[in-house]
Parts: sequence; structure tokens; C-alpha cells
Amino acid sequence: MSCHKDKNAADNTDKQLTAADAGGTASVTTGQTISLTLGNPGDGGYQFNNPQYNTSVLTLVSHKEHVGIHPGLVGDFGSDIWTFTAKGSGTTTLQVTAHRGTTETISMFSNQVIVK
Repeated sequence: MSCHKDKNAADNTDKQLTAADAGGTASVTTGQTISLTLGNPGDGGYQFNNPQYNTSVLTLVSHKEHVGIHPGLVGDFGSDIWTFTAKGSGTTTLQVTAHRGTTETISMFSNQVIVK
């Protein structure tokens, strides 16, 4: 008996994205899950804004804040994890920004997501 991977099984695995993936392109299939993990910028006084994306292509399933905080480290705000489901075929830019005060906004992550 030979062992082989079912091609469709590989297509259904979760896609993991981090800050290192910014500026790139992620390809997924409809129904696939995408997890985006970013370091929380709270040590600089910033707060995350809601992610921006095309809601006909992706659906936000959950957002976990301040995951993995190390209590002994000053300024450690942990990471935030957003989980999306690929809802329908198309292309969208997944963008996360953070703000400090009312006038200062920075880009934390931007990536093209292609759903087939």
C-alpha cells in the first residue's frame, strides 16, 4: 500500500499570516481559514483599527487580543490574532492599521488575498 496526500486535503489547511507576509499575496480556496497574527503595538501607545477587506471575499470569524503576554516583560502587549474564512471567490486587500490619538495612523499589515 502506498501513502500519498490527497491534493484537496492540502487545500483545506489553515493559512497562517504574520507581519513577515506583508506586501505579499496569499492564495486560498473558498471555505479555507486564514489566521493573521500581529504583535500588538500598545507599547507605542497605538491601538489596532478594524481590519479592512472586501466582505464578499472574506468573513471575520474572531479577533483575540493580547495573546501570549509575558507578565515579566515591561511593554509586552502580546499579539492579536484575527481569523477569517474565505467566503467567495475574488481578490481583496487585507489591511490592518493602528492609531494613536486622533491624527496618527500607521500601516501594520497589507496583503493581497486571492480566493479561488
